[in-house]
Amino acid sequence: MTDERIRVGFVGCGGISRLYADIYASLVDIAQVVAVADFVDELAERKRTTLSEGYAMEARQARMMLSETRSPEEHGRLQQRVETAEAAAKTKIRKYGSHEELLRDSDVQAIVLLTTPPVRREPTVAAAETGRHVFTQGPMACSVAEADAMTAAVRKAGVKFHSQCGARYPRGMVLARKAVKSGRLGKIGSARVELNWFRPQSYYKRWHGTWDGEGGGASFHHGRYIIDPFLWVLGSRIEEIFAYSGPTLREIEHESLSQAVVKFDNGATGTIHASLLNHKQSLTPEGRIEVLGYDASMLVGEAYHSPPLNTTLGRNNYWQAETTFASNDNPAAVDALESLRSEVAGVPETATEAYQSRLFLESIANDTEPLVPIDVPRHHVEVVRAIYKSTEERQPVTLPLDKDDPFYTTAGKLTHGVKRPQV
Repeated sequence: MTDERIRVGFVGCGGISRLYADIYASLVDIAQVVAVADFVDELAERKRTTLSEGYAMEARQARMMLSETRSPEEHGRLQQRVETAEAAAKTKIRKYGSHEELLRDSDVQAIVLLTTPPVRREPTVAAAETGRHVFTQGPMACSVAEADAMTAAVRKAGVKFHSQCGARYPRGMVLARKAVKSGRLGKIGSARVELNWFRPQSYYKRWHGTWDGEGGGASFHHGRYIIDPFLWVLGSRIEEIFAYSGPTLREIEHESLSQAVVKFDNGATGTIHASLLNHKQSLTPEGRIEVLGYDASMLVGEAYHSPPLNTTLGRNNYWQAETTFASNDNPAAVDALESLRSEVAGVPETATEAYQSRLFLESIANDTEPLVPIDVPRHHVEVVRAIYKSTEERQPVTLPLDKDDPFYTTAGKLTHGVKRPQV
């Protein structure tokens, strides 16, 4: 019997790869990691050992469940999972010292790019040019120039691309996108988004808090978890930004707080508020989207959860979004919006860390377009770079950014940050 599972290579074997080793153990039914690459040989060696152990653990767990099931259908599914996971555990995972070496492995069909933000353009472009599909940890790039090069390569090659952002995929967020797209809110007058997280000074170790390592802060590396879904939900491009942004209350190079007034190409205005200073309050959601339409309004509350009894490394941590509608003078509009819930009933209420990786793999297996196009993470990068430009120049910035603008590349930076203290 032919094995039609997707053969995957990991590029980057640092800290975040622990999560993806666990995720791909859970995805053994649809994919097999066959290769890893890192310029630190010890990390690559450790990762292929971890992956093999993860597949073995998956086989043991499936066998345990097999012994307890009484359903013939479930018995057959679990028996297949046991056999697949055991075979995966015995597979010799190949090790390489770079993405270039890994991409010369003709068996690899897709890469999972787990490098730091500044090291995403070259592997993505190289993978696309050799016909490999790409899943990358977010944000997709540190500059618009990098994002545009990646976008061009992906589109030219016709490969699938997914930039990690699990917050896009819970049922409530998909409903919000459908609600705006339906037009049932009426003409949009205002749309705003908030990130309300907390990162103490002690969080900023190693590459965190630096331009060269992280590429940006509250609105970029962290803010993507609500700003990216916000841009997808609205479906309208931002064409003008005026912003304040900086290392408020923190000794870092980029921003811990960012506040921007924006104008969309559909005529609506709004705000983007991204904070890493929010001491947790029960009445303050981690993420919030509010859209005001002529006929009705929409509110989305977003949060990230770690199940208390979660024994894995995070595959079952999940994003949840609660979406509500209201109208003071048009109850029929609310009824029409509420009726959209039946159209998203098949979307999981929560989106686990493993779920978004499965969506990526299914788009390859079924040759379907990703739910969220590459334009969305690309626009997030440009919006953030415009926020930095507006802060630095103290005036409104129009989009798109010119290619000769220093903020189109990483040359443009906030200059009022401080060198992060050595810890």
